[in-house]
Amino acid sequence: MIPTFDLGNNLTQGVMWGMLSGLTYAVLSMLNRKFVKDYSSLVIAFYEQVTATIILIPFFVIQHPVLSPKEILLLLLLGVVFTGISHSLFINGLKTVKTQTAGIISCLEPVYGIIFAMLIVREIPTIQEVLGGLIILSAVFYSTSKAN
Repeated sequence: MIPTFDLGNNLTQGVMWGMLSGLTYAVLSMLNRKFVKDYSSLVIAFYEQVTATIILIPFFVIQHPVLSPKEILLLLLLGVVFTGISHSLFINGLKTVKTQTAGIISCLEPVYGIIFAMLIVREIPTIQEVLGGLIILSAVFYSTSKAN
């Protein structure tokens, strides 16, 4: 994926951040599966979001963005509905679905994004996006068929 392994290279940095992101997502998913046996998915998601908020507050203070009331409402909608509730449902699903399967299925988000961009804003995907979507779909189908 990267031409040379050079930490000064933006592509190398991007791949490293992506790998770190994947690792932390995997750890979080495994912890969610462990804790969902004893705690409500709403409680787990609440503590995860509070932790993320605490970690991100310094960046907010440094950036000091000026938000309009509309932007604040949209952020609340994003945070509560599209993050909090959906993440709670995802965690609750870990009671019955293997963590590996749930993680692979959640990788469908880029595919949904491409499809919705095509349908809503008439943005035609490039051949690379189509091929990437096919790779993701193939991995999901393989994983789910192997799990059954």
